[in-house]
Amino acid sequence: MIQKFVNAFMDRKPTITNRFKESHPDSYLEIVKAVIEILPEANGEQPDPERIHEIDDGDYQGTLLYIIGAKGYQPNTYWSVKVVYGSCSGCDTLQSISEYSNEPPTTEQADDYTKLALDIVTGIHSIE
Repeated sequence: MIQKFVNAFMDRKPTITNRFKESHPDSYLEIVKAVIEILPEANGEQPDPERIHEIDDGDYQGTLLYIIGAKGYQPNTYWSVKVVYGSCSGCDTLQSISEYSNEPPTTEQADDYTKLALDIVTGIHSIE
């Protein structure tokens, strides 16, 4: 866990909650990107929301691994975060929150997406 990232997330929590009030995220990648977009520099480098690489070796369920590069030319700094996903709304957090709804997210759903985003930000680690 990178405390500076968690602190930044907590400072900007209303911003990310408001984003999730607009529409349901389509994927974990969308949530990871929303998190990365609000993070500050760490050790002089800032995570780049356009440099998120997803590794998914699962089938219906599994683990997603996100590798995030720093902004700038040929970054030397990278971060990672893992997300475990399931095959149905009973075993997958994102599907459970969305309830397969086409309606705008409820306040409770937006709050639950924000909690999921917090889990993601606390799972970010520097790759050394």
